[in-house]
Parts: sequence; C-alpha cells; structure tokens
Amino acid sequence: MDAPYTFLLTSFTAIFVIVNPIGNVMVFLSLTEDNDPGERKQIAKRTAIFGSLVLLIFAIFGNYILSFFQITIDSLRVIGGILILSIAMDMMHGKMSREGHTPEEVEESGERDDISFFPMAVPMLAGPGAITTAIILMNNAATVPFKLTVLISIILVFLICWFLFCLSESIHRVLGVTGSMVITRMMGLILGAIAVQFITTGLWNIYLMLQGNIG
Repeated sequence: MDAPYTFLLTSFTAIFVIVNPIGNVMVFLSLTEDNDPGERKQIAKRTAIFGSLVLLIFAIFGNYILSFFQITIDSLRVIGGILILSIAMDMMHGKMSREGHTPEEVEESGERDDISFFPMAVPMLAGPGAITTAIILMNNAATVPFKLTVLISIILVFLICWFLFCLSESIHRVLGVTGSMVITRMMGLILGAIAVQFITTGLWNIYLMLQGNIG
C-alpha cells in the first residue's frame, strides 16, 4: 500500500532536483527583466505548460523511442547517470548547469519576444538530463499505478515551477544569490546520489546480461 507513495516521493525528488526550479528562478528573472509582472506571470504559465508536456511525452513514449533506435534502458541508465552526475557536480560547485543552456542560447533568447518555450522550457527545465530521468523512472515503474506516480511527479514539479516563477522577484529579495546557491548545492548532492544509483544499476544489469549471454 505504501510502495506507490514511496515511489512518488522518489520520482518527485529526482525530477525536482534535475529540473531545479529554485536555481532557475534567477535565470527566469534575468530573462524577463523587461517584462511587467502580468507578462512575467503569463510567461511563467506557458513555460510550465511547455516543460511539463515535453517531459510527459518522453515519459510516455520514451521506451518506443529507445526501441526504435535499439537502445537498451540500461545503456540509457549509464550514459544518463554520467550526464546527470556532471550536472550535479556543477551544481555542487555553484555553477549553472552546462547541459541546461549555452551562452549563445541565452543571447538568442534576449532577441525573442517569448522565451517560454525556448530557452526556458527547453532546454533549461526539460533538458537532456530531465528527459533521461523521466524515461528511466517510467521504465522502473512496473505497474500502471507506479507509472501514474511518475506522471503526477512531473506535473507537480512544473506546478511548483509556475508558482516560483510567478514569485521570482519576491524569492530573489528573500534568498538573494547566496541563498539560491546554497539550495542549489544541496540539491546537487542529492542529484549526484541519484546519478550514481542510475550508473551502478545500469552497469550491474549489463553485467548480468553479458554473463547470461556467455553462459
């Protein structure tokens, strides 16, 4: 009875730390500094909708995509874990994640009227690391109730994104840059542990598969 709730907590934590809503509040605020509060709230709403749709699509259809390219889920666990570990290391060192965006993308976003889909939703929130995490979590969910918990986790995380982005100015005043960096480092530590678990599970399953083939 308690297992789905435990899996919901695990899924929510993994998606929350990789999407990093708190760390991205400052990015959102800097990219919308020329918008009035009403426009900022509309951009926050669209960003949350677009980001959640991207992750939901990959969570639901990720296995079909892997099958099409003949990629095993354990291979994705290993490479995804390495990617997520590199993001976690950046977070623990107080750096913005390299996988989230590039300076060129940020510069280009300044020339766009609406930054809600690019670069905010993709790739800053729903980037390669978040997509990989969603696919792996969905594959780990053995039954429909467990799969629903992954989808619910994605929706909850982006509802939080919407809420935090709407309050971005207030959060900036309360936390400041230092407070945001402290939280980002803490989440980086959790994310690193999740990444190691992905890597070790993937490598162990690949080892067992090779042993079976050899035997």
